[in-house]
Amino acid sequence: MKTQSSSSRTEAARIALALACAALMPGAAALAAQPAAIGLPSMDSAPAYHPEPSVQMAQVRVPTQAPRASSSSGMVNPPPLPASMQGPLSLDAGKGTMLNLNEDATSVFVADPSIADVQAPSPRAVFVLGKKTGMTTVYVLGANNRTLLQRTVVVSRDMIAVRNMISSRFPNLNVQLTTGQGSLLLTGQVSNSSDADAIVQAVTPYLAEKETLINRMTIDRPLQVQLRVRITEVDRNVTQQLGINWQAMGSAVGNFYGGLFSGRPIYNLNQPLANGAGGVTYPVNLPTNNAYSMFGAFRTGNVDIRALVDALNQEGLLTVLAEPNLVALSGQTASFLAGGEFPIPVSQTNGAISVEFKQFGVKLDFTPTVLSEHRISLKVRPEVSQIDTSVSVTTGGITVPGLSVRRADTTVELASGQSFAIGGLLQSNTTDIISQVPGVGSIPVLGKLFSSSNYQNNKTELVIMVTPYLVEPTDPAKLRSPLESLTSPSSDVEYSFTHQSGDEPPAAGQPRLVGAAGYVY
Repeated sequence: MKTQSSSSRTEAARIALALACAALMPGAAALAAQPAAIGLPSMDSAPAYHPEPSVQMAQVRVPTQAPRASSSSGMVNPPPLPASMQGPLSLDAGKGTMLNLNEDATSVFVADPSIADVQAPSPRAVFVLGKKTGMTTVYVLGANNRTLLQRTVVVSRDMIAVRNMISSRFPNLNVQLTTGQGSLLLTGQVSNSSDADAIVQAVTPYLAEKETLINRMTIDRPLQVQLRVRITEVDRNVTQQLGINWQAMGSAVGNFYGGLFSGRPIYNLNQPLANGAGGVTYPVNLPTNNAYSMFGAFRTGNVDIRALVDALNQEGLLTVLAEPNLVALSGQTASFLAGGEFPIPVSQTNGAISVEFKQFGVKLDFTPTVLSEHRISLKVRPEVSQIDTSVSVTTGGITVPGLSVRRADTTVELASGQSFAIGGLLQSNTTDIISQVPGVGSIPVLGKLFSSSNYQNNKTELVIMVTPYLVEPTDPAKLRSPLESLTSPSSDVEYSFTHQSGDEPPAAGQPRLVGAAGYVY
């Protein structure tokens, strides 16, 4: 009995201890009853991920499945991923791809969810979607937080449609299109700047929001433009008397109808001006009776108005102020200055006086842009200035003269070899010449009887004529000195009788048009 009672007391103590442990540790009994059923923690029991506000990272819930039976030797290591799953992942915006894993995943992270998004349809599959251009990283974790996959995702624009558009609209051009983070790069060679501008305008609508277009296209043959300018000054009274009209009144470029100089009948346009391979027929019906003009009603695309300037210059009716010839690359600016600089004192903050120089004279700035093989867009800014003491300023005992300036700023489009004129820049100078008898002429009131005044009003008009030409580099073999074709005779007697020359004279070119006034075009 004693043994039975002691055993019963021991059993009761064990039961009490078990009940106390159960009260202190809930679930311990279940763990003690099923120790072999413990597996990997699921996503439901894992603590929630709370990133900091400044960190952009997304975690994707991976669906769980029943654990697979392992072999008696232990867990089998999964095979390594193929090489195609280890490098950077390139995606187009709006497109995605599926990544297959060799082991069950527990968590999937993407560093920047604004660039790419990830979804896990199964524990061994991850879908990556490109959202916008940029670069981010995708992490896939497995059991025991082991990294199963880490890949850099590069999202770029889908340029297939843009490339197809460029190849269809510009089939003969070699243009490459490259995408970058927030930018689109155009490279290659084009024949002229007009094609480059057309490509830029065609690609611009395909740009995304806040995306910039970088133009690195080059012209395969650098185009140069030579500008011949004549800046002249003509007496306004003379121009009114002679009926000079500097304005081209035709609707097309290069059509001149108005009378430019009186003295001879105009050319009759009722007959063809020129015929043949290089000729153009203009059956324009204009009146010819009682009309006198050097270039009156002459209509052609290659009128050279410099002949008129030469004629007026020889008669002393016109003064050529400057005649510069400048060459500039397409899109670049060339400058010309014929004049000088005069000093202007400038007061500094510390009381010292410095000197600055102001330009005056004939100045020209022009910027050509070759649009096509025969079309040129030209921005011209001519300026003529001279020192004018009538607008001088005196400060600190120093007299600073002013400037009288005549300036024009215009942009035109014309063909190579065509001319245009800028007129209407007028200047009026009034002078008063007083002649009087010394002494007596200075007496008030009575001095008017012994003096005379001669008022002169001189008006001048500034006329600027501009002619651009497309120029190309010359083959060095075509550049020859005039003395290269000359064979020196052995004696003066031989030269007198033979007049030897190494080459035959050049053959005459095509016949040119001879105008009624005697000028050849």
